[in-house]
Amino acid sequence: MSNLPDGFHRLVPVHDLPAAGRPFHIIARADERRELAGRFGLIAIDGLSAEGLLRPQAAGRRIRLEGRLIADVVQTCVVSLDPVPAHIDMRFERLYGWDVDEEEEDTTSDEVFLDLAGELPVERLTSDSLDLGAVTAEQLALELDPYPRKDGALFTGCDLGQGAGGGGVGPLHALSGWRNRSGSDDEG
Repeated sequence: MSNLPDGFHRLVPVHDLPAAGRPFHIIARADERRELAGRFGLIAIDGLSAEGLLRPQAAGRRIRLEGRLIADVVQTCVVSLDPVPAHIDMRFERLYGWDVDEEEEDTTSDEVFLDLAGELPVERLTSDSLDLGAVTAEQLALELDPYPRKDGALFTGCDLGQGAGGGGVGPLHALSGWRNRSGSDDEG
């Protein structure tokens, strides 16, 4: 019995990786794809897999993941609300370590600095296993088009009345009586 929450999980031991690395290939089942589609607000995920290599670095204190994500998703067009199928085939890299210093992981600030020209940021490993399913799901979320648009879909505006000099009710008309209803007689 697993104590992992629902989702896409593939735990792989990383404490004993051979020097040449360990290849991996994972495929999400239909129930896992449905759960991820719901989590990410997608119509469907028709296929989701990842493959790659886990290699030890820094005398085994760090693990480099070099992977490839392949997914077929169906999103909703932001203009027409029609289905928009998309194929994703992306390479990605991650670096994990048990030796991440507290200074490297500053959680007191809302500001994050990433040196994109430098080495990958190191993510803390908290066990002897890496959840490749969770890594794959996270990478999928990063690769999704935030504003999917069906080919040929055009936004032609919306009918909010005449407004702005046209003599009708404008989009802010409902707010015109707000100040009087608020019970405040203050000016300014």
